[in-house]
Amino acid sequence: MVEFALVLPLFLLLVMGIIDFGFLFYNYISMENAARNAARVACVEYKKIGYDVERDVPLTPRVLKLPDGDATLLESYTGDEYEDYRTNEIELCRHVARSLEHTGIDDEGRTVTVTYTYDDSPHSESEGWEVKDRHQGDVIVKVEGKAHVLTPVLGVSADHMLKPLTSSSVYKVERQYESN
Repeated sequence: MVEFALVLPLFLLLVMGIIDFGFLFYNYISMENAARNAARVACVEYKKIGYDVERDVPLTPRVLKLPDGDATLLESYTGDEYEDYRTNEIELCRHVARSLEHTGIDDEGRTVTVTYTYDDSPHSESEGWEVKDRHQGDVIVKVEGKAHVLTPVLGVSADHMLKPLTSSSVYKVERQYESN
């Protein structure tokens, strides 16, 4: 009995640590898949993401922060800084939200950042910048969020039992050919 009483707390600590790390790993893999799927969409539909059609320039800022991963929140904004966001960006955000729907990742702290490397190149500063040339660069999609921790084993070092997770995916932007 004494040996069991001495070993039981260590055994439970080990089992709870395994469960917590497994749950965090599951959440990280889900976040990685969401970033990869969003990057795939962004590399194919690049003409409509982060692009101001009226002025024919990349949006300012060139790195798009789509707050909360929830398109209804994005659509409720009325400020001038969000009027240039297009339907594809909202759909990209919804796609990430759907991918992370049944995970332990907190909805409130989630952000999706889309960056096109061509937009930050010297070409974009010159008169010759065109969105059709984005195929000369990559698209980087970064998904950030906080995952719930199941047990106090990892919760000791977490902020309110939430661990920050970040995943990103890089894709080569595909060249789009116009059909006749």
